[in-house]
Amino acid sequence: MLSARLRQATAALHREVESSALIAQLLRGKLERSDYCTLLRNLHPIYAALEARLPVAGLPEGIADPRLARLAALEADLDALHGADWRALPVSDAALAYQAHLLKLDDPRLVAHAYVRYLGDLAGGQMLGRIVEKTYGADAAFYRFPEPGAAELAARFRNALDTLELPEATMQAIVDEARAGFSRHGALFAAL
Repeated sequence: MLSARLRQATAALHREVESSALIAQLLRGKLERSDYCTLLRNLHPIYAALEARLPVAGLPEGIADPRLARLAALEADLDALHGADWRALPVSDAALAYQAHLLKLDDPRLVAHAYVRYLGDLAGGQMLGRIVEKTYGADAAFYRFPEPGAAELAARFRNALDTLELPEATMQAIVDEARAGFSRHGALFAAL
């Protein structure tokens, strides 16, 4: 089952990225509002690339589900937390490299980045949303999902992963790409 393979193969990298200084500060409610806005600004090109590619990649609905899309919510949060000029915030080379990578990536390996981003938003993102709302006194639309809610969308995503019928080499390429996705996030968080 691909979902279990991905989870097992990325567990150590996931913990490493979660314990980065940036995320540790965010989790403690100690990340400055401007730094949080810069984080969101740097996630923007990544989501823009991912969400431009997923709908045309021919993936199962649970993976390319429009209810998972975060770009509009991310923009709404930037408008609320920073203002209409948020596009002037700096974008790191790591974010731009990640975006370029997603734009040229073959379709099956896009699954890996949907896994890294969306399952993180559906799971740990729920806790982050509460922290963001408490810390910055603002709505955290980025971490809110429509009906049937985060838990059900996560279950559907995992089920869709497990229905993929791909050659073993392609499955392994997806696992390897997910590991690379966590490494790219580590580089991004270090850059910020």
